[in-house]
Amino acid sequence: MRIRARAPGKLVALGEYAVLEGAPALVLAIDRYAVATLESSPDAECHLRTRMAEQGDRSFPLGVASRIALVDTVIASAPAGQPWSGTLDSSAFFEGDNKVGLGSSAAALCAWAGVWAAYVAKGAARPDTSLGALVGLHRAFQGGRGSGIDVAASVTGGAVEFRLDVARAPQVGSVRLPNSVGFAGIFAGRSASTPEFVAHFRAFQAARPGEAAALLRRLSATAEAGCAAARGGAGDAFVEAIADYGRGLRDLGEAIGADIVTAEHRQIGEHALRHGVAYKVSGAGGGDLGLACALDTGALEAFKASVRERGFRVIELGLAERGLTVNELADASVGERWE
Repeated sequence: MRIRARAPGKLVALGEYAVLEGAPALVLAIDRYAVATLESSPDAECHLRTRMAEQGDRSFPLGVASRIALVDTVIASAPAGQPWSGTLDSSAFFEGDNKVGLGSSAAALCAWAGVWAAYVAKGAARPDTSLGALVGLHRAFQGGRGSGIDVAASVTGGAVEFRLDVARAPQVGSVRLPNSVGFAGIFAGRSASTPEFVAHFRAFQAARPGEAAALLRRLSATAEAGCAAARGGAGDAFVEAIADYGRGLRDLGEAIGADIVTAEHRQIGEHALRHGVAYKVSGAGGGDLGLACALDTGALEAFKASVRERGFRVIELGLAERGLTVNELADASVGERWE
């Protein structure tokens, strides 16, 4: 039997930066998926095919690292007792050579952890695939960094209210977006480095703690209001919170001396304002994806047409209602395994 798992990506609606200080955040699980498969090896070697940032086929003895960091992080948590053959595909999170900021590493790690836990459990105690455990693995992969918000989306699915407790453990709850709200992603054309921007923020926070605290209080209050609006089905208040959070991220970027809202995103935001659409960068900023949100579907469609005309890519996204799923599949031919 082959084991197959898939995990959705994420789009952060509210809570960037403030979530690191215990504020609530709202993250959407998005219908782009990382997919992993795993089965017993046909020979004495382990085999891994990847379609992600690192593409290719590799073979190696059991117990030797694959040299794919997130794969090796998961394997180290619960080594296998026999050779295996697997695939890991997160190509849906890339536009050409650029990742588009939809949580590719978290989704890939969760998908691999899902198949790995099921595979290892056939011969030993089942490894821990709880949200807390997977957040821990993803932080280990990222050198101890990260809130875990992207992992929460991949594990849980749907719209997730997320926060960290005093021990930095993730706390989650499901919410339902107001039915009238439509959204889309806009790719600004270049990828961004979350660790780099968080490092800028941490340096600013250490040098100017009072100013940082004031900016965080503003972001936290907006995130609180937006999460409450989502829970209460208040579409107008939710959309206004999205727009306000975008303005807060712009001001934070100016304060810390980093382009959280790049020139491209500023241009997109101006078009959004003309069309009556709320717009903000999604994630740490510096490129990647922006989130457009509106109650008026006609206005949202007109905005999307406008940004397409200016050379930006609209990423049509839907909500992934289910998070990480793991299934056993019937045996396939070698060609099917490696298509």
